[in-house]
Amino acid sequence: MEQPGSSAASGEEPTRLRPLHGGRHSLPADVVAHNQRERLLAALAAIVAEHGYNAATVAQISSAAQVSRRTFYENFEDKEDCFLAAYDALDGYLASLMEQAVEGQSQWPDRVAATFASLIGFLASRPNFARLYLVESSTVGEAMASRRDRTTERFIALLEPGRELRSGDRELAEGIEEALVGGIVTLLARRILAGEAERLADFVPAVIEFALAPYLGIDEARRVALAHA
Repeated sequence: MEQPGSSAASGEEPTRLRPLHGGRHSLPADVVAHNQRERLLAALAAIVAEHGYNAATVAQISSAAQVSRRTFYENFEDKEDCFLAAYDALDGYLASLMEQAVEGQSQWPDRVAATFASLIGFLASRPNFARLYLVESSTVGEAMASRRDRTTERFIALLEPGRELRSGDRELAEGIEEALVGGIVTLLARRILAGEAERLADFVPAVIEFALAPYLGIDEARRVALAHA
């Protein structure tokens, strides 16, 4: 899942991945194991998108990945461990996309706009991962809490510099950044649940305007949003 070109990060259905043949492999053992792990991460995303995290089973994930249950347990302790690994890999990749998006953007509003345009565009092209990241992650156990907090903090740090640009005497309320992030996640998650994951990019202007309006005002936020749409 390290890059979009890999089978896991591409969001392809696992059944379309090239199967691992039994018997002797021409690839070194560590390369085959990595391939199997990637298959399992992609399979988990597909099965969770179809059935939901709670209903998904290890047997379904292993079958979709075209590996044995034994192979599954050689890579992960259980379904939750596999989900956490998938989330971590995806979150790490999205963090790298954030860094790339802000390169060359000298103004804070453009950095925010470019970030959301890049991330939402990527998730729209990978519906399975969009659902895993924005919907199903909220149904997993306590182990996900710290990961979701880590993700939220990254976006809070992206938005906080906007406070320096705000005009007027009244300061923004404490926690406004967290509220904005929560609102954006809710918007995108609702669209995914409505079966519109592939249309997420259509909501990029709304997300950018919503994120920037408290700092720049609605008119300027809309101008930036349209410029990056």
